Amino acid sequence: MDWITYKIKAAEELQRRKEQDRIKTDVEYFIENYVYIEDRDSAELAVLFHLWQGQKTALEAFKNERLNIVLKARQLGLTWLTLAFAVWNMLFNTGYMIVALSKKDDDAKELVRRAGFILRHMPEWLTRHKRDSAGWQGMTWEDTTSTITIHFPNGEDSTFKSFTAAPDSGRSFTANLVILDEWAFQQWAREIWTAAYPTINRPTGGKLIGLSTIERGSLFEDIWIGDNNFNKIFLGWDTDPRRTQAWYEQTKKDLGDATLAEYPATEEEAFMIPGGAFFGEIRSNIHIKEPDIIEPYYNRYVCIDYGLDMLAAYWIYINNRGRARVYRELYKSGLIVSQAAEEILKNNQGEKIYQYIAPPDLWNRNRDTGKSTAQLFQEHGIYLMQASNDFEQGCLNMKEWLRPIQEPDEHTGNIITTANLTIDEGTAPNLWKSLLNIQKDEKRPNVYAKTPHDLTHAPDSIRYFTAGRPIPAQIPQPRPNRQNTFETYEEERNEVITW
Repeated sequence: MDWITYKIKAAEELQRRKEQDRIKTDVEYFIENYVYIEDRDSAELAVLFHLWQGQKTALEAFKNERLNIVLKARQLGLTWLTLAFAVWNMLFNTGYMIVALSKKDDDAKELVRRAGFILRHMPEWLTRHKRDSAGWQGMTWEDTTSTITIHFPNGEDSTFKSFTAAPDSGRSFTANLVILDEWAFQQWAREIWTAAYPTINRPTGGKLIGLSTIERGSLFEDIWIGDNNFNKIFLGWDTDPRRTQAWYEQTKKDLGDATLAEYPATEEEAFMIPGGAFFGEIRSNIHIKEPDIIEPYYNRYVCIDYGLDMLAAYWIYINNRGRARVYRELYKSGLIVSQAAEEILKNNQGEKIYQYIAPPDLWNRNRDTGKSTAQLFQEHGIYLMQASNDFEQGCLNMKEWLRPIQEPDEHTGNIITTANLTIDEGTAPNLWKSLLNIQKDEKRPNVYAKTPHDLTHAPDSIRYFTAGRPIPAQIPQPRPNRQNTFETYEEERNEVITW
């Protein structure tokens, strides 16, 4: 080798080492410059993975957060993104274990095939397939239908294993990264999560990425709505910048109501299952409000749905404009009447309650004691008012109270969209979950379904409130400053106080 050739090769090797140092620390750069994915719409099947902004945001979360759950529209490249992130970790961390779970065997094999596709298009100076590595001293990789293994010249192998989700899947591995593809549709998701969580909940911390469109009643839904340590990422249909409003309108014509679930624009739309959600008017930007000042003269109500299985009580105030706001929630099971009354009084926090509203069945007498539940509440300091139990009318009342309306903001004067009944942010998670999830009754479209029963407690409680004919608060009028004479004393003594 002459001196010039030597210098050229040395410069090339130095450049490779600099490049390798960069891609080892910059996953976004690595993906956009070295990861090829399949594009069936392109003239060439393999194309460089150019990331959209939503994908970049998700990737940053994958790198920095331990637990990520991604609620997404269809066909946004998130599976490819997750596999690219997985390959990056395997290439630059010896002994790195990745476990992927899919709903079907073909889906599990497809994940391995895609990861292999990414590796086959890596530059030869980085890694080569084992069968093509004669005389090569660097990293090599090999694959089967269920496993990819990366061999390091000096270090433990990194491994990618893909399984079909099964009840005991979570007990068979300890991984650095767990990928749950189409998580909402995995049959044994709850059992797997119970078993898998301890394997990644180590002091040094494993990672988990769960991807899915929505499926009602799934563990995925519970985790998305629930209060937990997951970092929640929503990616709507317009994450793909090639999708225009015209494209979306045509999709709605072609797909119908299913568009909301398959191609949601917002989190709320993702939960609007075709023909299903009873409270379709619910929107977080309309019905969830920052807590406001509660004036002393506002009327405060407590509405109650009580049973041994659950006490669902809500504190609601009504201002002088007739707008009601839920500002406190008590949601607790296993309480007998005396305990329920104690909990309610404790949660009153010394406030003066205008009325306690409850359903008529609490006035039914017990055959053994001859007392009703309402009487027992009264004996413990809570005097209940009976609400109407007309179920259909009550459901329609709720929808009227929740219907979006426009009015001037009382602080700024700007026109805003609000509703007659809103909720203080963070104060009533069970109510919000139930309002989002509860479905129409299949046979009676004017009422919500009474199953699953867990979703009915909170809406039932609010239904009793709206059926109780709550009245707006009255702004107290200042009393005139009059001399304390016998005549004014007689006038004041004869005044009628209206409650």
